[in-house]
Amino acid sequence: MKCKFFFIIIIALSSCSKKTQFINEFDCEFEVFRNLERIDDVKKLFSVYYPYSWKTNLYYDKNQSSIYTADTTKQLKETMLLDITHIASELVFDSNFIKKFNSNLKKQQLTEISSNQILFRDKPTFYSEAKGFKNKFKYSLLNLFIKLDEKNYIHSTIEVYGDSLRRKRICKGINLLEKTIF
Repeated sequence: MKCKFFFIIIIALSSCSKKTQFINEFDCEFEVFRNLERIDDVKKLFSVYYPYSWKTNLYYDKNQSSIYTADTTKQLKETMLLDITHIASELVFDSNFIKKFNSNLKKQQLTEISSNQILFRDKPTFYSEAKGFKNKFKYSLLNLFIKLDEKNYIHSTIEVYGDSLRRKRICKGINLLEKTIF
């Protein structure tokens, strides 16, 4: 019986440390979180796992449902803001999408530093990382668009203010995104 239990623990630990394509794309380490709570969006379309001490807000309207969170125990330049929104609309990764997206970055006075189309959990995905300034702070924004099917997609953003441990905070957001259930 002890052997069987030990074997189950080994399998559980090894499966938890598997780095996904998205984590690898940003050269992040797999991160283990403690004290996570499951949060369902208002429409019950997706769930997230966030630390229970973080401040989380829910939003919804006719076409979307969103979960927004941040670690409010830290200063803005030490944390990251994470928004995951389910949108009931068609999404096509074509030249029009890229043009509109880049125009939006330009309006925000952000410079794209990387973008790519990948698979996120076997779903067609486009991501873009951009930098600039917002409210006089250095600012980084990671956008992720995950096409769920022909009529639905997820748009997620990770926002980081300041330079202190910027990459580590983005990786923390990526690791939390990996825990999303849709």
